[in-house]
Amino acid sequence: MSIAESIAAASSRHATARRNPQRTSHLPSVQPGQLWLIEARPGGVLSAPARPAVAGANVVVYDRALAGALSDGLPLGTYAEAATEGLHDASLSRCVRFARDGWSVARILAAPASQRDRVAGIRSLAKQIAGDRPAADIAVTVIGELPDGICEPTHSKLDRLDLTVVTYPQDAHLTVVVDGVGSPGAARLQPVAGNGLAG
Repeated sequence: MSIAESIAAASSRHATARRNPQRTSHLPSVQPGQLWLIEARPGGVLSAPARPAVAGANVVVYDRALAGALSDGLPLGTYAEAATEGLHDASLSRCVRFARDGWSVARILAAPASQRDRVAGIRSLAKQIAGDRPAADIAVTVIGELPDGICEPTHSKLDRLDLTVVTYPQDAHLTVVVDGVGSPGAARLQPVAGNGLAG
């Protein structure tokens, strides 16, 4: 199947999802060593896929503008820190390091202004995560939340993530789940008295 045929098939799937929104029961659960990249909606409202990810992650890295949306939703024991703005920054490297150490990580950021910015961010993410490993060996799941519901999750590989992302419309708020960034069990959990919202 060609890239154009793949994009056309995915666009048809997403158009069907607009008519028949899915429930959040099909969403993956948060696992150790995973990295969740979550686009927040305007005003810092957390999407349906974001809420369980924030509740289940060990580490949450967020854009400062979204602190208000997170402060009430973080469970006790979750460490959270503000990131420098945007996806192309040191905070992305920090998220990857946390995940490689076996932590489950949620990176929450404002949705990009354009599809071009979104794809550039995804390509940067893919390079940092892959490192020495073949990107074709790393599984990803993309979940698109449209104004009227959630698209069926799309399963792909890290080396094809940019091609998967462009099949979603610009108004979809994406959640990308990258599996196996780190080795589960590597992280040493330490108790925290309250949530770790910083910044």
